[in-house]
Amino acid sequence: MKRLTLTRRWYEPDRTIGELHCEGEFVAFTMEPGGADTDAPRVPVGFYHLARHDGPSFKFKNTWALVGRDVSHEPRSGLRSAVLFHAGNWDEQTLGCILLGGSIGRLKDETAMLDSLDAMHRLRSFLGTNDGYLTVKGG
Repeated sequence: MKRLTLTRRWYEPDRTIGELHCEGEFVAFTMEPGGADTDAPRVPVGFYHLARHDGPSFKFKNTWALVGRDVSHEPRSGLRSAVLFHAGNWDEQTLGCILLGGSIGRLKDETAMLDSLDAMHRLRSFLGTNDGYLTVKGG
């Protein structure tokens, strides 16, 4: 299984920006909830299994869910569930998940992930239809 690393680089109240690498090769920029988001906070630093996930909508099909000490692929009592990689542009679309972007820019005068669908396709090209592993680094 391939090993990915998410390194958090920039911290803002509404968003956390990072970089995703697969075995040392750049895959995409990432956007997670900011430190002020208590309803759907970013996942803790640590090691996760990436389990294939196919949700009900196009946005959540053919992606991966994080599975670890604090999160589960399926709903389980006491754990967050379905923390996914998915396409999106703004921090309010993270929903506690990890958005991917080919670049970082501004949309509607706000920091945003750009080329998000292209970044999802890039992740799929690295992982194919396989599970993987993710290490999250940085506060």
